[in-house]
Amino acid sequence: MPSVVDGDQRVKISVVLLFGLLGWLRVMAQIDVTLTLPQELYLPGESIEAAVRIANFTGRKAELGKVPGWLRFNVEAQENFVVNRVSEIPDSGEFTLDSSTRGTIRFDIQPHFELTRPGRYRLTATVKVSAEEEFTSSPVVFEVIRGTKLWEREFGVPEVAGETAPRRKYVLNQVTHMHELRLYIRVTDADENATLKTIPLGNLVSFGRPACSVDRQSRLHVLQQYDSENYRYHRIDPDGTLVERRTYQFGERRPELRMNEGGEVAVVGGERRRMANDLPIPAVKPAPNQPDEAAHHKPKKP
Repeated sequence: MPSVVDGDQRVKISVVLLFGLLGWLRVMAQIDVTLTLPQELYLPGESIEAAVRIANFTGRKAELGKVPGWLRFNVEAQENFVVNRVSEIPDSGEFTLDSSTRGTIRFDIQPHFELTRPGRYRLTATVKVSAEEEFTSSPVVFEVIRGTKLWEREFGVPEVAGETAPRRKYVLNQVTHMHELRLYIRVTDADENATLKTIPLGNLVSFGRPACSVDRQSRLHVLQQYDSENYRYHRIDPDGTLVERRTYQFGERRPELRMNEGGEVAVVGGERRRMANDLPIPAVKPAPNQPDEAAHHKPKKP
């Protein structure tokens, strides 16, 4: 049954609606915060680079970074456990956004939260413009997974200044995402309770198994086939630093890892391809048909 509203009530309702509309327009015309992640699946210890896009619709310049802790991230587990904050996000310094412009700032949030437990997480970003005004993004969901273990090797870190060498482990993990195989190396303690570093190694073909070898300096060498003709080689130091990356293709014989009597490991076979993502980055671009320096240091067959 319809209700009866007199003239005074109509005026009051109109005023309330008007103020509500003005408030809504005021909020919509200020700062828009959008949060994105480059992927949905991560291994424990892998970098999680969050991109925060800030759009200024205030009609005036927005001065950001003046308020301490002006950018905050919050992570919540969708399961029933608490995500511990390890440290605060460092201040990025002050900067200005003109009206109707956008800026993007990126942070690796992984070192600042305890994200080693498998599960689904909700991430939000909050931008504080002043002591009274702050704006929060819509949540982004990501998942931490274990992946499939393909290989592992415990090793001792070379002694430093006579100290007892700790034991660590290299773990090779495979992750399937969107029908694509991805390969990762995790450097952990000997019991895999703590992950020191997680390094993405790129794609992997389904019909090829990666080759792994640890040399006499406890450095890990990995050779993986990533398409029908090409292989990618990586060398990782015991502290989890990616030191070397090279690309090889089929030549007269397929590339493979080989260790000599002295415990040195190198790639034999195949043909070296110079790529833009090589590590270390060459200081001078190699001349055409320049022989690969590795050809002069091929290990002897055992």
